[in-house]
Amino acid sequence: MKKWFVFLFLLVGLGDLYAQPVPDTSIVTTVDTYPQFRGGVRGWHRFVQQNLNVRDLLNDLDSTSYVDYGLRQTAVMEFTVCEDGRVCDVEIANKNKISPAFAEEALRVMKKSPKWTPAKKDGQGVRTRFKQSITALLEQSN
Repeated sequence: MKKWFVFLFLLVGLGDLYAQPVPDTSIVTTVDTYPQFRGGVRGWHRFVQQNLNVRDLLNDLDSTSYVDYGLRQTAVMEFTVCEDGRVCDVEIANKNKISPAFAEEALRVMKKSPKWTPAKKDGQGVRTRFKQSITALLEQSN
């Protein structure tokens, strides 16, 4: 009888461990409104200008990188905008078309992004994937 009581107690205790709520991580693909950077397109441009460090990119640009990637590089960022506007799961969709140094810098800037206005479905904020580009023109100014 004691063995069954201990076994039953363990099963009940383990059941409580599995009953914890799991956060919803599903991505909603059909939304009523799309996520937007707070401040719109102008705000996005201002954020990128203030945070993208092209000076170091110019210093890293050698003749091979120039031939392979050119002076104008665009990173297509793909990321999740959560229901509260946080940016997460950031990836570069065209990583093989930009220099590794620019890819690293674009990821750094994107991860620094403030909260966005989330996508809405039936009036509620939802998680959705979004694409946004970051372009750099790597020219030295005289």
